[in-house]
Amino acid sequence: MHLHKKAILVIALSTALGTVKAQLAKKTDLTFKDIQDRVNGLLASKDPLAKDSIKWEASHLIESKNEEYIKHGKSVFGFLGDSKSVEIAHQNLLKKFPKSAYTAGSRLDDLLKDYTDEGSLNKDVAVWKKQYKTALQTASFADASYAKIAGKLLTNGEVAGAKTYAALIVKDAAKANFEFKLAQHTFEQGDISQSAQLLDALISKYPQVLQENKYLGQQVYSLQAEIFGKQQKWAAALGLVEEHNLPLEDIKFQALMQTGRNFDAFLLLDTRFAKTALTPIQEREGATLFENLGSTSKEWEAYKVRVEAKKTKENEQHWTSSMINEPSIDFELMDMQGKIVKSSDYKGKIVVLDFWATWCGPCVNSFPGMQAAVDKYKDDPEVVFLFMNTWERSEDYKTKVKAFIEEKGYSFHVVFDKQEAGDALVEKYGITGIPTKIIIDQNGRVRFKSSGSSPVVKEIVDEISYKIDLIRKQKN
Repeated sequence: MHLHKKAILVIALSTALGTVKAQLAKKTDLTFKDIQDRVNGLLASKDPLAKDSIKWEASHLIESKNEEYIKHGKSVFGFLGDSKSVEIAHQNLLKKFPKSAYTAGSRLDDLLKDYTDEGSLNKDVAVWKKQYKTALQTASFADASYAKIAGKLLTNGEVAGAKTYAALIVKDAAKANFEFKLAQHTFEQGDISQSAQLLDALISKYPQVLQENKYLGQQVYSLQAEIFGKQQKWAAALGLVEEHNLPLEDIKFQALMQTGRNFDAFLLLDTRFAKTALTPIQEREGATLFENLGSTSKEWEAYKVRVEAKKTKENEQHWTSSMINEPSIDFELMDMQGKIVKSSDYKGKIVVLDFWATWCGPCVNSFPGMQAAVDKYKDDPEVVFLFMNTWERSEDYKTKVKAFIEEKGYSFHVVFDKQEAGDALVEKYGITGIPTKIIIDQNGRVRFKSSGSSPVVKEIVDEISYKIDLIRKQKN
């Protein structure tokens, strides 16, 4: 799994090529389709000035007198990572539309971010409600606002206060969503019985909402299945998992074993093991499962050895066939310590480039495995790892990246990619999704380029190790 940069583009726009200027901002009825068509046309043209064109149009939009146009422009600059222009658009919205839902929502966010106790928050919210009573006449905005306040209080353990604001919610969908969060909070606090009661009430009151809102339905039934597992109600848990096709592999595995469907449990385990590592629960219960099927714990261990050997052989065949031989791209970039890093610094070495961003979930999920790989080669003078931070969205991204790395305790050599269109190394390599790893050999040739990641440490270390060994064999 990996994230595509184009998928991040929720809304963007641009000028036509050549002499056309700010046409979108002049329209009186700009629609989302207008914006979409302009962006698609620009992307298809591969115009090297595309980013400048987009900024040109967006700069006109954020200075317009149309609230929606300013929001469109703000979204564009957010996508481009231009935080200064985003702030300009934000301030324009606050100044030009002081009583709007946007301004009301922004002010509420400020209150929730800064509040220290429930009492002071209640006073601030009371003032806020008077200031923005017009915006609160829109039911959807009011519901979203009260749900936001209730959610913040719930996160901070203020359950009674959260319920008070949730009681102001009108629409069933928003009510059901809060009640799920309350049941989830109760579950996380260890009160399984109370959480179960809350879920039962939710399911009884809002069947239509759960049917229409598939995502909320999955969340509700997943939590209920987990509760059944805690209560040892395995038949009920299995029924939920199968009826709603819930992605709860461990719950399903345990439920199959506990209800006597041991062969089905083995098929579930075997299907997973053929692709990736077993879960801790499958690893723990595997020997018992084999005994239930009439085998022994020794046969369980032998089975694991066979599967691992088969996967290793298949992986090695795939990695070998994926080997390429392309020129690498020279770079001169700054690292997290403020030092200049040049590609020429690593002449004669094997260089692993890992392109990533702090917002990229798959990137972050792969980091424990990448740390293990870094540790494995830390004393090898021929192998270098560079973690190429790219596509960050905020102006102070360098500070946030450093804080993230230090908080997690990773010993990565982080290098900051350029943010300007056309200059970014990630673009020069034609990368469209991250995480992407590029491995360069001792002669400066790209030998491997792969996207995606795995949260399984062993899988990452095995892949990188095998590819490094292949490169070394090629040299010899």
